[in-house]
Amino acid sequence: MKYCSLFLLLTLFACNQNTKNKDGQESGIVNDTIPAERKVVENSAAASYTEKVKDPLNDWRFSVDVYETKSTFDFLVKIKYKELDAEDNIKIPNFGIMPKVEVRKGKEELSCIIGFLDKSGEFKEYKLVQVKNQELKISTIKHYARTLYKVKK
Repeated sequence: MKYCSLFLLLTLFACNQNTKNKDGQESGIVNDTIPAERKVVENSAAASYTEKVKDPLNDWRFSVDVYETKSTFDFLVKIKYKELDAEDNIKIPNFGIMPKVEVRKGKEELSCIIGFLDKSGEFKEYKLVQVKNQELKISTIKHYARTLYKVKK
């Protein structure tokens, strides 16, 4: 009886083991072709939007600039409204293509939408930047994620 229990226990452990590589990650799950870090980070904005603020005395602007960071899927957003400067970070999901960020005009005055293009080139709305009651507001419109499934053979 002892040997039978030991045999069943060993069989259970042998069938339930995960195959892991030297980094501790399961092998054969991810087949990403996009590197996690950029070799060259551009100094110029990857995407921009500018709109003049209606003010008879000053030449103020509402502007949003999106910059690359060392991480391929992370971007730095620099926002300027009148004399106020703000920053935010956005993370684009890895869909297996190099991320392409765009900034488009919003529905209201002094607003814009930060988004990205998916594999088919369709614009996906991500964050809304707007001025409401003379206050700068940044809000997330939609959330995106990528899920990986392991197919049993």
